[in-house]
Amino acid sequence: MRDLENLEVTKNKKAAEYKMQQKEKLLGLIGSKEYTPMTAADIEHLIGVPAKDSAVFKEILTEIVEEGRVFLTRKGKIITPEAADLVQGVYEANTRGFGFILADGRDVFVPRGMAGTALHGDRVLCRITEKEEKGKSAAGEIVKVLNRARHVLVGIYHKEHQHGHVIPDDKRFPKIFISDEFRIKAKSGQKVLVRLYKYPLEGLYKGKIMEILGNIGDLGLDVLSSVISHGIPHRFPNSALSQANRLPAEVNPEDLQGRQDFRNLPTVTIDGADTKDIDDAVTLERLDNGSFRLYVHIADVAHYVEEGSAIWREAVKRGTSVYLADRVIPMLPKKLSNGICSLNPNVDRLALSCIMNINKKGKMVSHVICESVIHSNHSVTYDDLDSILSDVNSEHRERYSEFVQMFEDMGALAEILKAKRIEQGALEFDFPECKMTVDADGKVTDIIRKDRSPATSIIEEFMVAANEAVATEYFWMEIPFIYRTHEEPDDAKIEALMVFLRSFGYSLRGGRRSKALQNLLKRIEDKPEAMTISKQVLRSMKQARYSPLALGHFGLAKTYYSHFTSPIRRFPDLMIHNIIKKNIAGSLDEEKISLLADSLPEICSLSSDNERRSDACQYDVEALKKIEFMSDKIGQTFSGTISHVVPRGFYVELDNTVEGMVSAESLHDDYYVFKGERSCLEGSRKGNTYSIGDRIMVEITKADVELRHLDFVVVSE
Repeated sequence: MRDLENLEVTKNKKAAEYKMQQKEKLLGLIGSKEYTPMTAADIEHLIGVPAKDSAVFKEILTEIVEEGRVFLTRKGKIITPEAADLVQGVYEANTRGFGFILADGRDVFVPRGMAGTALHGDRVLCRITEKEEKGKSAAGEIVKVLNRARHVLVGIYHKEHQHGHVIPDDKRFPKIFISDEFRIKAKSGQKVLVRLYKYPLEGLYKGKIMEILGNIGDLGLDVLSSVISHGIPHRFPNSALSQANRLPAEVNPEDLQGRQDFRNLPTVTIDGADTKDIDDAVTLERLDNGSFRLYVHIADVAHYVEEGSAIWREAVKRGTSVYLADRVIPMLPKKLSNGICSLNPNVDRLALSCIMNINKKGKMVSHVICESVIHSNHSVTYDDLDSILSDVNSEHRERYSEFVQMFEDMGALAEILKAKRIEQGALEFDFPECKMTVDADGKVTDIIRKDRSPATSIIEEFMVAANEAVATEYFWMEIPFIYRTHEEPDDAKIEALMVFLRSFGYSLRGGRRSKALQNLLKRIEDKPEAMTISKQVLRSMKQARYSPLALGHFGLAKTYYSHFTSPIRRFPDLMIHNIIKKNIAGSLDEEKISLLADSLPEICSLSSDNERRSDACQYDVEALKKIEFMSDKIGQTFSGTISHVVPRGFYVELDNTVEGMVSAESLHDDYYVFKGERSCLEGSRKGNTYSIGDRIMVEITKADVELRHLDFVVVSE
């Protein structure tokens, strides 16, 4: 029986491989310069598809049409989207009815009424109706939705006679009609979860209420609504919780067999004061020749989370922990994330350790990866470590007296590693983050600007070193692996950046090389426009993603890079640990390597999508909490900096990182005209200007929580 099963698996695998080969061959033909548009029957005859493979051919053709890789004309001929003057991308809707297609290297404007059935976030095909001109985007009409981004939305239900409707929280989505049979027991004014089931060409979108979430004003409902609307799983299934509850609270002695014992090493964790899921711990030794031996210990989550188990499957679905203003939605149940896997102080913990020998110039001379057991001596906060490194009289020096020298050596090594990265062309962006203080009711009581500190830099540099060491080793071992890739920016994006830079009097010397961008960032340091230009440089680059191919990391200037250091909160790291442990155990035979290679493309794609989903939710909740925080401050004045100028006004970022807009219509002292070449508003009579980087005092006049928008008026300059 087992032989028959193996035979069936082999047979299915060969069929899948054959289908993939034929698919690539067909795409190669249609995409070639010699190809002229023809029907499916013509192609089938041309390439001589055997009668027995005709069904497979039609299946392949259907797939590539649905994927948007080819397009059927009205006469039934098959062409590439490019040949039909179509672009593929993601539709970004606007609350005023129009939108944009975000495609590689270009943005296409979609006028009101030209979106078809497409909704915000959908992947679409768009026909270009107006070519791109100088200073004006191309315009187009959406002709096909390739992939729906959202089937489920959160909104407020309103009852009307025998039916009702839901107004989504995200105003970029339309009103959804709810027939009485699909409202369950929802009442007017309640927050609900609705699933779309009809996407009309025109008229009403229809949906079914799946769950009543609560009443407006319920504690924490605002954040929960955002979590659900972004499709983030927030409840663990009973199978995963039951499995977690069966795990031990302490390390079992039998689990120490075959591990390196590092419990006697001086080891610390360095994190934020409120961190409960501690992935990493570090040890540093200064050798007699002045070089360093750096130990990066990472929680051995894969020891407790078996591949294919209920916890594993849930981790795949979640992809990452989501850190929000008032809560954390963990990737793993808390029994693991805050318990047996967290590298808490004064307890034994299992780890994967990367031991690196680094010379005085920051070059990694050698490294070893091994399974280990550690015993963290202290859980050091960033603030405490910053105090120790900056103040010889710090009260914290006495508490950590036996570690002070190691901390100072850590600071020295971090500076060496950073200098080495900069020398190689790494890009350093210094965007300030905000820190929110939230009370027990989920209300933000304070927002402050949080700048990067020496302590955070130490951990960043050490983790980058470990991630590079692991990726380099597994690339050269030719074992299927997950890499963190950040490819070079497109020429079109760099050209657009160069046009933008000219409006500020800058040029980009050296094109899209990282050194050229690095030199630009150095030239704008301490300039008023530095933040705006830095953001534009970031927008010109591709998004980092996970890939089974080692395509390099442009931003970090690394040839090989991975994510190894956070398996408690990122699934790719957990998958990497799983691969490493199998390799250490010698269990990666030819069959397992083949299965691994087949599975990684899908895992990488899903992990990248889940990361985007998490980022979008975090951004949304942060914007929500910022507006809520400012909503009771109408009429108050704040200082800030002009961060962006557009024809209808300019945006001001307050000193606490909250951003709002000053409408040009509110500037009553003159008639202001947008000067795109200088990115400013200029008064036509008096010549007064509002430019990026200007310091300004503003008064808050309106706070729209639903639209996440603040309105300001100028008080004084």
